Amino acid sequence: MIIGSLASIFIVVWFYFTARNSGRSQLQWAMVGFVIYIMIALLWTYFVNPPIKDAALHSNNSLLIWISRYAYIVVAFSCAAVYNLKFGQKKE
Repeated sequence: MIIGSLASIFIVVWFYFTARNSGRSQLQWAMVGFVIYIMIALLWTYFVNPPIKDAALHSNNSLLIWISRYAYIVVAFSCAAVYNLKFGQKKE
């Protein structure tokens, strides 16, 4: 939970500074980054993670346990990063 919160704060700050450098509204772009991160994290948590968590509970595979706990952070961060790199460039 703490790692996910830190990742969301990093996304907000990163989007904020990207907006400042590209001439966008800083608060609006930071909120876009936060919403993307949270949406992807929630979708992962409620639709993709339950089968992984079920498999992890029925086996002693520590990799599956790690994936069930932290994969949403990697996936949500990656999606937000791709969005920022694709659409965060300077407006012309």
